[in-house]
Amino acid sequence: MLVICFLLCTLNYGAMAVLGYLMYGDGVLSQVTLNLPSARLSSKVAIYTTLLNPVTKYALVVTPIAAAVEERIRGAAGKGARAVSVSVRTLLVLSTVAVALALPFFADLMALVGSMLNVAVCMLLPCACYVRIFGAPSMSSVEAVAIGGILVLGSLVAVTGTYYSLMKIIHELV
Repeated sequence: MLVICFLLCTLNYGAMAVLGYLMYGDGVLSQVTLNLPSARLSSKVAIYTTLLNPVTKYALVVTPIAAAVEERIRGAAGKGARAVSVSVRTLLVLSTVAVALALPFFADLMALVGSMLNVAVCMLLPCACYVRIFGAPSMSSVEAVAIGGILVLGSLVAVTGTYYSLMKIIHELV
């Protein structure tokens, strides 16, 4: 099932990339939503959906951090669990907004983190876990070649993405 899902996702993303290039050619902009006609309702729905996506993920990303901080504070203070929870989560949101506003290259910094961590989590880690669970001796040669290819491609994507992001950050600082 996992192989079928990855295959379907890969085909879907590949088809969207080809269709996007055929639609927009060399004039394609860095973000998909910038290519959409701004006057149409369907474009506005797509843009607002794209904007809503990170907002909904923020709570999922911050929850483990907030839980760890809350546990530390509750251990030291002892009571006031609700007040501690609200205070910690509010301070986390405010500190994130402050950092995003204070750093002019915040988007490039997030691209750097994404190129390092997302590639590791989405491409490299599943392959390493698969090899660890099923073992290299029991894998067929096709599996070994596929996993090796994914590891090489993932490493290449991580290195080039990290390099590109670092160059943009350095260019912003200079």
